Amino acid sequence: MDLILKGQRLLQAKGVEAARLESELLLSHILSCDRHQLYSSPQKKLDSSIVDKFMALLKRRLAGEPIQYILAYREFMGLRFDLDKSVLIPRWETEILVKHIIDQAQGRPVKLLDIGTGSGAIAVSLAYYLPQSRLVAIDISQEALDRAEKNAIKHGVSHRIDFKRSDMFAALEADSYQAYFDIIVSNPPYIKSQDIEGLMPEVRDFEPRTALDGGADGLKFYRQIAENASIYLKAGGLVAMEMGHDQASDIKDIFKRTGNYSSGQILKDLAGIDRIALFHKVNKG
Repeated sequence: MDLILKGQRLLQAKGVEAARLESELLLSHILSCDRHQLYSSPQKKLDSSIVDKFMALLKRRLAGEPIQYILAYREFMGLRFDLDKSVLIPRWETEILVKHIIDQAQGRPVKLLDIGTGSGAIAVSLAYYLPQSRLVAIDISQEALDRAEKNAIKHGVSHRIDFKRSDMFAALEADSYQAYFDIIVSNPPYIKSQDIEGLMPEVRDFEPRTALDGGADGLKFYRQIAENASIYLKAGGLVAMEMGHDQASDIKDIFKRTGNYSSGQILKDLAGIDRIALFHKVNKG
């Protein structure tokens, strides 16, 4: 199609790597069809209103807006998550975190806490693939919680997830949740505050800063998790977190200093980069 080619060339001129794919995605989104269906009638003339809609979406993409926000969804763990600009776009690296937890918890009736749930990608995926699980998902943003709950309803798991608005652990009543969870999971903000401006414009200008900014050294939220997670974890319970590529040593030190956790394990992503930090609550008898 000439329109796809036009979009491809404009995107390529802006340095978009997957220009052809993105052009196809934009048009198939407007036509409410799969990409392969675009080529079933290659000579079909498109209505001018379709062309106008395509060019409007293309203009947004050329201005740097992530295609996931334009399409209003992202595939994650084989599930489609609806998105808006109130939530971080789920990344493929986070699937490593989710898959590890699924492997660890498979077949057990586990209780999990997801800190900073955002779109609900982690919590909903865990609920979907661990049918015996029950979860609490917290976020400081009510908009994010609303989006996460809609995704949970979409995938049929909302009855097993309790969504709570909370600044970290603040809304978790200690008497109700003390030593309650088998697993605490989080993909917390871990970018240093001073590094935010140096991020790619697609991230810096469009994704929510609260989901990116990890404080002066990027470790603010890991300290809060290390300080509090042991209160809510069962003995031997797991803390599993995504992290930045150069943070493993510092995070290990933070958890070690509490005296409440094992020495820790680091998992690498497919590029060989340190990506996931795992700690177990030690049983002090």
